[in-house]
Amino acid sequence: MPKPEIPDACELPCAINGWLYDTDDTSNGHVWRSSEHDCSIGVFDTIGSVAVRVTDDRVSGFASNITLERIDYDDDRDAALVDGFAAACEWMTETDPDAWSHPDVCEAVFDAPPGYALETYYLENREAIVYYRDLAFDGDRPTRRVPDEYSRENCPYLYVHEWRGSGSATVALTPWTEAHGPGSRHPEIESVVETPSECGLEVAVTMARQWAREHTEGEIDADATGQAGLEGWSA
Repeated sequence: MPKPEIPDACELPCAINGWLYDTDDTSNGHVWRSSEHDCSIGVFDTIGSVAVRVTDDRVSGFASNITLERIDYDDDRDAALVDGFAAACEWMTETDPDAWSHPDVCEAVFDAPPGYALETYYLENREAIVYYRDLAFDGDRPTRRVPDEYSRENCPYLYVHEWRGSGSATVALTPWTEAHGPGSRHPEIESVVETPSECGLEVAVTMARQWAREHTEGEIDADATGQAGLEGWSA
């Protein structure tokens, strides 16, 4: 879907309060980004309404953004776009890029377990899914065949999953990203730790760090975001 045409009444700023207009953006909206922080704000025409959304660009998934304003329209699309651009500019004027954070993003996810690197962090309405890639894995990408036994040798990804709001979480090995996870009739993961009930994503990441430390002989970063150990957790 192409970007909406800019109404004649609008003149979009190239820069405002640390937000820079992205001329290379390939989305269907007009987007400003921070050059120092992984966040962006955009104005999008969603057919029948104009949406102003701010996004944590480190995260994938439908819930990676927050809708600041939605302006419905029947015929006067240009008027809705003018109002959307005005709302975006007002918000950028009032909000420094380093002052905004997504309320549902778990910062602990970005400090990977020892021996692993963050591959993908999906944030959806019902679930959060994290894949960490094993830095020691140097084999070919596994074929789409579920292994008879799951191990670090054939499963280069450490998988952390949370059903959002329930606190139910999983820490597992998987041979690939986009694996069928908990609740699937044919899961493509195997749990490596037993997570406590109602632990949530941050505690699940803590348990993933501890498991990785035991199996990679690496050390947990003492300055990592989140909990250094489970002794700080209670249900």
